[in-house]
Amino acid sequence: MKNIKITFRSLFKNKTVTIFNLVGLTVGITVSMLVFLFVLKEKNTDKFIPDLNNIYVLTDNNEPYFSQNMVNHVKTEVPEIQNITYCTNDWSPQVFLAKNQKSFKVEKMLTADSCFFRVFQFNPVLGDPKNGLNASNKIVLTQSLAEKIFGKENPIGNTVTYNASYLSGIELEVTAVIEDLPQSSSWEFDAVLSFQTNYLIDWYVDNMKSWGSRNYKAFGRINESVSEQIIKDKLSNIDLAVLPENYKESIKYGLFPFQDAYFDFHEIGILKTGNRFTVSVIGIVGLLILLLSFVNYVNMITAQREKRYKNVGIYKTMGSSRRRIIEMVTTESVLMLLITIAASFSLILILLPAFNRITGSWFTFSEVFSGNFLLLLFCIAAAMVFLTGIIPGVIFGKKPVTLLIRKNISSKGNNWARNSLLVFQFVVSIALITSILVINRQNTYMQNRDAGFAKENIIYANTNNAIYTQINAFRNEILQIPGISEITFSESVLIANDQNWGMNIVNHGDKYDVQFSKLSVAANFFDFFGVRLNEGNGFNENSKTNKDFIINKTAKADFSIDQLAGTRIAYQESCHGNIIGVVDDYNFESFHVPVRAAGFRCSGDCDDVIYMKINTQNLASFNTTMKEVKLLWDRFSPDFPLEYQFLDQKYEAMYIKEARFQKFLMYTTIVSLILSCLGLIGLTFFVMEQRTKEIGIRKVNGAKISEILTMLNKDFVKWVAIAFVLATPVAYYAMKKWLENFAYKTTLSWWIFALAGVLALGIALLTVSWQSWRAATRNPVEALRYE
Repeated sequence: MKNIKITFRSLFKNKTVTIFNLVGLTVGITVSMLVFLFVLKEKNTDKFIPDLNNIYVLTDNNEPYFSQNMVNHVKTEVPEIQNITYCTNDWSPQVFLAKNQKSFKVEKMLTADSCFFRVFQFNPVLGDPKNGLNASNKIVLTQSLAEKIFGKENPIGNTVTYNASYLSGIELEVTAVIEDLPQSSSWEFDAVLSFQTNYLIDWYVDNMKSWGSRNYKAFGRINESVSEQIIKDKLSNIDLAVLPENYKESIKYGLFPFQDAYFDFHEIGILKTGNRFTVSVIGIVGLLILLLSFVNYVNMITAQREKRYKNVGIYKTMGSSRRRIIEMVTTESVLMLLITIAASFSLILILLPAFNRITGSWFTFSEVFSGNFLLLLFCIAAAMVFLTGIIPGVIFGKKPVTLLIRKNISSKGNNWARNSLLVFQFVVSIALITSILVINRQNTYMQNRDAGFAKENIIYANTNNAIYTQINAFRNEILQIPGISEITFSESVLIANDQNWGMNIVNHGDKYDVQFSKLSVAANFFDFFGVRLNEGNGFNENSKTNKDFIINKTAKADFSIDQLAGTRIAYQESCHGNIIGVVDDYNFESFHVPVRAAGFRCSGDCDDVIYMKINTQNLASFNTTMKEVKLLWDRFSPDFPLEYQFLDQKYEAMYIKEARFQKFLMYTTIVSLILSCLGLIGLTFFVMEQRTKEIGIRKVNGAKISEILTMLNKDFVKWVAIAFVLATPVAYYAMKKWLENFAYKTTLSWWIFALAGVLALGIALLTVSWQSWRAATRNPVEALRYE
């Protein structure tokens, strides 16, 4: 109790230092804890899945694209793979489940074969998911969707009506309910539909039977008794006798660990993905923020304790033991820490919703108080008490009384240590400022770089069978609406296409296998988007009947095509499509990857996605136009509502992670600058206090205020300059590694690093100049009397 009274007395006596310490520690611990919460979530992705290390992604030529025939081939030839499943996002862009005249939109539907829940053993709530997809018309729901549809009623054995863009009025039996997927899952779905249900769609069955329709992702669970290398050897030496002749040379099976897919295999497509380097940077930044707050605290406490040496010496003179001194010093550290932790928890709870928006997470209060999080906080607290309480207490306890009582015992060594810590703070700040400038430049570059197609003033929506069967009447009426200047169609959104074909190409008599991104489009597709025809001819009224293809420039180069005449794609045994033209490359994927080979097939009058070009002048006229479009849509398609999106917003969404990373670094940079400035203010107080008499003497001897300011500020300029020299190579390396994630990227110009250094220097000078001015303009008589 006596130690607590002494501690409170000391804290209140030095209010300014106490406030700086509390603010610095609270901000540092709060930000670092939120960062560590996010990093732990990313690092633990999919760790909740049982036997995760036994699950693998099946690959062909190191790519994840499989046909059903390829999956069956592996199942037959490699029985050591205990279970193999294949799946895809549901083909229908709009899916509704109806019950008791109520319809429920399913945002994310997965279609999978019967082995899906044997490979991925998610936690069951009701029923048996492992046998839940064994037949057609079966569905497994997540708990939240089941409760939304059935309430408290047991859904097992009950039915829901499946209404989708391509298949409607089908009664599905609910066979199981699983727990909602945690946010640490790379899987995203609300329900899983049995594959056999789609056999009712004719074109689906035809697509499925083709070896070249590699539109599925395949996963396998390996027996624990069999090594990964044995499976890889069997896959590389698999019997290819059953394969069609044209595929025997091109197929090369392999494995990729599913536990690494989240960070290292983004091509899978149906899974969420992360960036290992970005997560590492975020974790390092969180650690640096924590260290900055510690550095501030240590700097300020050591500076103040030099003033308290005499008090400690008096305590020792009065008979206090070394243990008593350690207890007294540690009590102050523990009390400060308890106040800080209480304030940090309150601040975390306040900032959690905003943090979720920045990171795209949905952390809850319960996760903040989880065991791992509290353990991490305890380790940080223990380290802080040890560094700022026990160690200084031991040092104080060892010092002789005469040395403690003697005035001005601080040494150049202590000043060097404090200055080194300040340099470290500005190294962090300059590196973060540089990073945010580079990231902002890259994001601006991606937004402004020509993607190769028009995307402004274009909206798109998913069509359905009702629209398809009345397409001529629908097209004629929608083009009569004021504000709609042109429409076109494609089989999927042009920047979100997941159709991948492995087909034969006949090139002047030579026949070989090729792979490309395939997209069916309307005849006016390229004119609508302003994609320039580079060679040959565009689609015409006979292109659908003739199965014509147009390829991009990358495909022409990859397929070694010199002349278009005499080249065709054979996508069925008796079905060939002539390649009639070549268009310029456009970025149908993000700038993270180079443009791939793409083939476009003419689909005629209508397809799965409609694009509308808007020529309205203001928001009011746009709303009027869309109201008329919606009325027309509801008349032609009463069961599937119009759900439109802006194409340019969809395009920007491809870089949402970069935008979030930029925002995260911007806030952490601000925090690091605040902490660095707090440390600078604390050190300024100490320096000014030490040099008070010196300043008074210089002024008495005629020194000008400008000379005093220069003398006081030059050391701070020197420390920032040293920090700039140290921070520049670190920031250059980090940003160069980050830019490697993009196939198309900006350059690392020298002025970015110079600007970061100038900004840091300006902030440092603004921080210390006020205190320097006060010291320089102080009455020299008061300075000479100062003790």
